[in-house]
Amino acid sequence: MFKKHALPLVTLIIIGIFGTKALLQPGFFSSHDGEHQLVRQYIFDRAIKAGHIPPRFDRQLYNHLGYPLFTFTYQLPFWIGEGFMSMGFSIPNAVKATFILTYILSGITMYVFTQERWGKLGGLMAAFLYLWAPYRFLSIFVRASLGEHTAFIFLPLLLWALSRPTRVRLTVGSISIFGLLLSHSMFAQLSAMPIILFWLAEFWQQKNKKFFILHSSFIILLGLGLSAYYLIPAMYYRSAIQGLNSTFYAEHFVTLKQLIYSKWGYTFSFFGENDGMSFQIGFAQWIAMALGVGIILKDIPKKLHRPALALVASFIVSIFLMTDPSSKIWEQAVKKWFVIDLPWRFLAISTFTTSAMAAFVVSNLRNKLSKAIFCVFLFSIAVYTNRNHLRINERLDFDHNWFANYTGTSNSYDEYKPVSTSQDLLKQPPLPAVTIEKGIADVHVIDDKPQRLFFDLDAKTDINGRINTVYFPGWQIYINGAPGDISQLTQGVPALRLPPGRYNIMLTYEQTNITLAAELISLASSAIVAIIIIYDQIKRHRRHAGI
Repeated sequence: MFKKHALPLVTLIIIGIFGTKALLQPGFFSSHDGEHQLVRQYIFDRAIKAGHIPPRFDRQLYNHLGYPLFTFTYQLPFWIGEGFMSMGFSIPNAVKATFILTYILSGITMYVFTQERWGKLGGLMAAFLYLWAPYRFLSIFVRASLGEHTAFIFLPLLLWALSRPTRVRLTVGSISIFGLLLSHSMFAQLSAMPIILFWLAEFWQQKNKKFFILHSSFIILLGLGLSAYYLIPAMYYRSAIQGLNSTFYAEHFVTLKQLIYSKWGYTFSFFGENDGMSFQIGFAQWIAMALGVGIILKDIPKKLHRPALALVASFIVSIFLMTDPSSKIWEQAVKKWFVIDLPWRFLAISTFTTSAMAAFVVSNLRNKLSKAIFCVFLFSIAVYTNRNHLRINERLDFDHNWFANYTGTSNSYDEYKPVSTSQDLLKQPPLPAVTIEKGIADVHVIDDKPQRLFFDLDAKTDINGRINTVYFPGWQIYINGAPGDISQLTQGVPALRLPPGRYNIMLTYEQTNITLAAELISLASSAIVAIIIIYDQIKRHRRHAGI
């Protein structure tokens, strides 16, 4: 099987390395979220080494008050980065390696999806445009949006899995849903539209529609089950955090002109057209979509290209939702039912649909010569128009001390801040683990971990104090081995009110009923996936052995 596709796959690997070659230089680079990604990889690695698996809370963040970072933010890119760190990579190199690997893999999964339907040459062209799109380079070199960038792998892979009911596609589909949700939940929400439209196009052509529905339903249920350990706590505990500004979207609509062409830049999105970053879809991508629409319109009397129509419909809706005329929909629906902060994030869907459409166009050209000419033309346009997008803005260096002294949140708007967090404590210098506010006591910290604090306290008098870790569901306190009252809070952190004496005190982050149930669901779903894979391998072995 690999030999049949070896040349396109090797080509995509080479294209992928060339597209990310700017990341191969030493150090890191300036970007919107680059520092955040480095901090997250550092915090994730801290948690793994401390035995806090899966990571959920870290006490170093937010002025040492703690922050439930990985209860809510995506985890999959940092699991990948952790693999690189286990091989000796530094934090910056692990993050850059994750960017490169996931970039290449996204091209391969797009090829897998499109070549099956529209041929190897069309699949290669689609995969190339999927990689060689302005928004992809914006996501890497300008925004450093590691989660969204990783999610590009799974949309085409899920559509491939949904197209035909088999055991292999069942497992791939469920893992793809897991990948989407664990890479970037906003991207997963954006992807719902093309997934639903493509599924409807496939459903129309199925002979056994009931089995197709069952197969698709099982993919969704199993994918959600795999994601449960992250998804259920993230949804359940949303009311315990500040959250995003629900009207933030209103300042970030773009114009059709900007989608066709806008100047490349390394700063930010602003209100109006004076943005410091580009929102262009790509000239080659526009050409592919325009030609695809032309072919569909020409063939309508004879043939209905339903999957291609799904791409066109998704593209049109994505354009609409990025522009101001859709503001009422955002106000009435998106703001209430979805967690999507920036309308121009729908560029991810525009990039996907236009790239896939290139494969459709190639498959409908009459002869090999016309296919070759079209591919060379589109390739040349894409390379030329993206020639200045393959570079970083500024080289930066980060050492271990920078990470060890970091006291932010790795979020621009601190949206995961627990609602009980004291603003007064945030304004103070980086806080010690324990503060004695009244009375006399000696404090000796024995163990200081992301999810645990263990210290001895020798109170000479009655004391009032506090443990400087903001309360969040899961924290428990033990005093001399006996459970303490974690509900006694002062300024949002556990209070210490003790008579004279010696105490061994431990603050520890434990599973709640919600996190335990969620993890059990994920374990059960993983077992089902493993059983399906093993069963399929046994069936294959027997078939090859002639049993």
